[in-house]
Amino acid sequence: MHLVPAQSRPAQEWSSGAEVELPGLLMPIAGPVDLRELQALQQLMSAQRLGLQPTRMLYDRLYAFERLAAAHASADESLRELALELFQRYQSAGEWIGLVH
Repeated sequence: MHLVPAQSRPAQEWSSGAEVELPGLLMPIAGPVDLRELQALQQLMSAQRLGLQPTRMLYDRLYAFERLAAAHASADESLRELALELFQRYQSAGEWIGLVH
């Protein structure tokens, strides 16, 4: 639930009148990057023999941080630039990686 902002979480009112939050799994995943960008990152990383699971980058902060760090440390300049751009976009969205709970 820490990945979904509190104001975006759906609530359910039970017969007792108590309001209970529903699991965040009911919410679509949305972030500052889209899957096409992550697939481009995957292609560039693959050319450097670095693995990447694009969909995991949408929900696993620690994994995303580690993969972006590996991409940024690569010898490929375009890969480093894309990794930095994505990292900065996550950071500017305020939902990011340095905030591991």
